[in-house]
Amino acid sequence: MANIFNLNSNDDVIVFNLGGLALEFHPTDEKSKELSDKALELKEKAESVTEGDEWEDRRTIKELLDDFFGVMFDAGTPEKIYEAAGKNTWSYLKVFLQIADAVMTTKQKQENDETFKKYLAE
Repeated sequence: MANIFNLNSNDDVIVFNLGGLALEFHPTDEKSKELSDKALELKEKAESVTEGDEWEDRRTIKELLDDFFGVMFDAGTPEKIYEAAGKNTWSYLKVFLQIADAVMTTKQKQENDETFKKYLAE
Protein backbone atom coordinates (compact mmCIF):
# COMPACT_ATOMS: atom_id res chain seq x y z
CA MET A 1 0.00 0.00 0.00
CA ALA A 2 1.35 3.42 -0.97
CA ASN A 3 1.66 6.33 1.37
CA ILE A 4 0.25 9.53 -0.09
CA PHE A 5 1.20 12.96 1.21
CA ASN A 6 -0.54 16.09 -0.04
CA LEU A 7 1.90 18.95 0.41
CA ASN A 8 1.01 22.59 0.26
CA SER A 9 4.31 23.78 -1.15
CA ASN A 10 3.25 27.25 -2.25
CA ASP A 11 1.40 28.66 0.71
CA ASP A 12 3.27 31.94 0.81
CA VAL A 13 1.16 33.81 -1.75
CA ILE A 14 0.02 37.11 -0.25
CA VAL A 15 -3.42 38.37 -1.27
CA PHE A 16 -4.29 42.04 -0.94
CA ASN A 17 -7.92 43.14 -1.15
CA LEU A 18 -8.35 46.80 -1.97
CA GLY A 19 -12.01 47.60 -2.43
CA GLY A 20 -13.12 45.44 -5.34
CA LEU A 21 -9.53 44.84 -6.43
CA ALA A 22 -7.77 41.62 -5.39
CA LEU A 23 -4.01 41.45 -5.91
CA GLU A 24 -1.83 38.39 -5.49
CA PHE A 25 1.86 38.62 -4.78
CA HIS A 26 3.80 35.45 -5.51
CA PRO A 27 7.17 35.88 -3.77
CA THR A 28 9.38 33.86 -6.05
CA ASP A 29 13.13 34.13 -5.52
CA GLU A 30 13.46 36.25 -8.67
CA LYS A 31 10.53 38.53 -7.76
CA SER A 32 11.78 38.94 -4.19
CA LYS A 33 15.25 39.91 -5.47
CA GLU A 34 13.72 42.42 -7.90
CA LEU A 35 11.65 43.96 -5.11
CA SER A 36 14.63 44.16 -2.79
CA ASP A 37 16.64 45.93 -5.50
CA LYS A 38 13.70 48.20 -6.32
CA ALA A 39 13.23 49.09 -2.64
CA LEU A 40 16.85 50.24 -2.42
CA GLU A 41 16.47 52.26 -5.61
CA LEU A 42 13.24 53.83 -4.36
CA LYS A 43 14.85 54.71 -1.04
CA GLU A 44 17.66 56.52 -2.84
CA LYS A 45 15.20 58.38 -5.08
CA ALA A 46 12.93 59.26 -2.16
CA GLU A 47 15.88 60.71 -0.25
CA SER A 48 16.69 62.92 -3.22
CA VAL A 49 13.17 64.41 -3.27
CA THR A 50 13.37 67.82 -1.70
CA GLU A 51 10.45 69.70 -0.31
CA GLY A 52 9.33 72.20 -2.84
CA ASP A 53 6.28 72.37 -4.99
CA GLU A 54 3.69 70.05 -3.43
CA TRP A 55 2.29 69.02 -6.81
CA GLU A 56 5.73 68.21 -8.18
CA ASP A 57 6.44 66.15 -5.04
CA ARG A 58 3.15 64.28 -5.49
CA ARG A 59 4.02 63.53 -9.13
CA THR A 60 7.46 62.24 -8.13
CA ILE A 61 6.06 60.06 -5.33
CA LYS A 62 3.39 58.63 -7.63
CA GLU A 63 6.01 57.76 -10.25
CA LEU A 64 8.11 55.97 -7.61
CA LEU A 65 5.09 53.98 -6.40
CA ASP A 66 4.02 53.17 -9.96
CA ASP A 67 7.48 51.78 -10.59
CA PHE A 68 7.40 49.65 -7.43
CA PHE A 69 3.89 48.24 -8.01
CA GLY A 70 4.78 47.51 -11.64
CA VAL A 71 7.64 45.29 -10.45
CA MET A 72 5.64 43.71 -7.62
CA PHE A 73 2.57 42.85 -9.68
CA ASP A 74 2.49 43.81 -13.38
CA ALA A 75 2.53 46.89 -15.58
CA GLY A 76 -1.24 47.47 -15.44
CA THR A 77 -1.60 47.16 -11.67
CA PRO A 78 -0.29 50.60 -10.57
CA GLU A 79 -3.14 52.44 -12.30
CA LYS A 80 -5.69 50.05 -10.78
CA ILE A 81 -4.29 50.62 -7.29
CA TYR A 82 -4.17 54.39 -7.84
CA GLU A 83 -7.83 54.36 -8.91
CA ALA A 84 -8.79 52.19 -5.92
CA ALA A 85 -7.00 54.75 -3.71
CA GLY A 86 -9.28 57.48 -5.02
CA LYS A 87 -6.64 58.87 -7.39
CA ASN A 88 -5.01 60.53 -4.39
CA THR A 89 -1.25 60.26 -4.03
CA TRP A 90 -1.29 60.26 -0.22
CA SER A 91 -3.85 57.43 -0.17
CA TYR A 92 -1.77 55.63 -2.79
CA LEU A 93 1.28 56.03 -0.53
CA LYS A 94 -0.72 54.68 2.41
CA VAL A 95 -1.60 51.56 0.37
CA PHE A 96 2.09 51.13 -0.43
CA LEU A 97 3.02 51.36 3.25
CA GLN A 98 0.35 48.81 4.21
CA ILE A 99 1.48 46.41 1.48
CA ALA A 100 5.15 46.82 2.48
CA ASP A 101 4.23 46.13 6.11
CA ALA A 102 2.28 42.99 5.14
CA VAL A 103 5.16 41.68 3.03
CA MET A 104 7.67 42.27 5.84
CA THR A 105 5.38 40.64 8.42
CA THR A 106 4.92 37.60 6.16
CA LYS A 107 8.66 37.38 5.54
CA GLN A 108 9.40 37.48 9.27
CA LYS A 109 6.80 34.79 9.88
CA GLN A 110 8.37 32.58 7.21
CA GLU A 111 11.83 33.08 8.69
CA ASN A 112 10.51 31.88 12.04
CA ASP A 113 8.55 28.94 10.65
CA GLU A 114 8.67 26.04 13.10
CA THR A 115 9.11 23.49 10.29
CA PHE A 116 12.34 25.14 9.19
CA LYS A 117 13.55 25.53 12.75
CA LYS A 118 12.90 21.85 13.43
CA TYR A 119 14.94 20.58 10.50
CA LEU A 120 17.64 23.25 10.38
CA ALA A 121 18.43 22.84 14.09
CA GLU A 122 19.52 19.23 13.62
